[in-house]
Amino acid sequence: MLNDLRVLFLPKNSRHGFFSTVLHAAVESLGWQVQVVCEPSAQKQWSKSVGAKEFFSVPDFTKKRDWEGNEAAERALDEFIAACEQTSGVPIGHIVLAGERDLGRGFSEPAYYWFRNRISKLVLADNTQPYLIVRRMFAFARDTLKAASPDLVIGGEWADTLCFAMSLAARQLGIRCVVFRPSKLWSGRGYWTDDPLMYNTLTRDASAARRQRGAEISDRARMKISDFRQTPATLGYVQKNWDDNERRGWLGYHVILAKLFAVQLSHAIGLRQGPPPKPAVPIAWDHYRQPFLKWLQSGFFQRFDQEALAKRRYILLALHKDPEQALNYQAPFWSNQINTVAFLSALLPIGYSLLVREHRLNTGRRPTEYYRQLNHLPGVVLVDAFDSQFKYIANADLVVTDNGSTGWEAVMLGRRVMTVAPHFFEGAGLDRRVFDLDNVAATMIDLLNKPAVVDQALYDQKLGWLLDAEWDTTTPMQPIDTSEMFGLLQQVLNDTSIQQEKIRSRSSA
Repeated sequence: MLNDLRVLFLPKNSRHGFFSTVLHAAVESLGWQVQVVCEPSAQKQWSKSVGAKEFFSVPDFTKKRDWEGNEAAERALDEFIAACEQTSGVPIGHIVLAGERDLGRGFSEPAYYWFRNRISKLVLADNTQPYLIVRRMFAFARDTLKAASPDLVIGGEWADTLCFAMSLAARQLGIRCVVFRPSKLWSGRGYWTDDPLMYNTLTRDASAARRQRGAEISDRARMKISDFRQTPATLGYVQKNWDDNERRGWLGYHVILAKLFAVQLSHAIGLRQGPPPKPAVPIAWDHYRQPFLKWLQSGFFQRFDQEALAKRRYILLALHKDPEQALNYQAPFWSNQINTVAFLSALLPIGYSLLVREHRLNTGRRPTEYYRQLNHLPGVVLVDAFDSQFKYIANADLVVTDNGSTGWEAVMLGRRVMTVAPHFFEGAGLDRRVFDLDNVAATMIDLLNKPAVVDQALYDQKLGWLLDAEWDTTTPMQPIDTSEMFGLLQQVLNDTSIQQEKIRSRSSA
């Protein structure tokens, strides 16, 4: 089934080496014909590393397109977008939100500092521009997919605005779409998925099957649980990102800035085509503003030792990095985190405080007024982002999260967890998911009045079933085992076909 496919690839720059290896192997061993959607400047590297021969250049979406002003063409495009919305249940406003760095800057302007580019300046000056730009993206997506006629679309994510539009358009045209994502349960492993929210649905189904037959838990899973409880540790790739950021230092960052200036100059004099690159001067300004803001805002945050936390009754909320796909793509109702804090503050039971732990990558990037407003909310205590999160989790009476890794860490440590959005650890069935906002207060009170763990053996068994299921449906990201990699992809596509057949059967009945 995987042989001789026409594949349209949407690059993810942070994993260039990984996808180069996988796609090159697919071209060599499976006879894939790979087409790539990218900027003109990136075509040479993909041609060399993958052997791609056909490219679709990403245009500058701030510029008017040929079809604009043609009433029939505009009507046909709007009908196509409306069909995509109806099929997926996703309105184009969600795509604007997913692009809150620039396209949806109006959503995020008060929450954090981010450099301004041509798109963000346009949409802040005229709030009709986001929808015009999205229409141009859909026109590009529709025309590219029809020209490429792929059997499969592969991406590193769907949260990028253009990738988001491409995925909706592809599904509307009946083209299968998959992404490869790093696992949040096992460091160094990853999975294929066709789930629009990019979660590992094979794990969820496999975990349920293990639970149903009462499967034995592997020693590997038992060791994982035991080790984490003895020495909690941040997920490998997340820790690596933090470490890389720390190691970059003054010289490393200025090398990056020099490259940005070079790219910007190249674009200005016409040597580089496509959309405008990131503006170097605002990025440099952000770099120097951050340490000053960290120092200025440090007084808003507190630290507590184990003894103080053990005596305190509190609910814990850990903020996501802003901006982040886990919010603006996967959990759009909770993307405004200051509203989430205010909502929970208004629901605090007697005797409890709400500890809000900032994300370390937000420090020095928010306006001071943001923290001042949080600090005015009743019962809210801001916690230092660089103080270890695990002592706050281990002593929390309740951890609330939408889909963050704090929820998984809390489940591993046997704490009460309330979730308000789909998440990657739901296969364990150890959190309390709230679907109706009217039930949040009652759910919090109910959880706080029940023991976190009733049957420790069964609790750990549920954790083990999920961990074993995730291991079986993931593959090492380094070194890459292409036979295992393509075997899992085949499994995902087979599972998709089975689900589609079930839907067709139900419809015909």
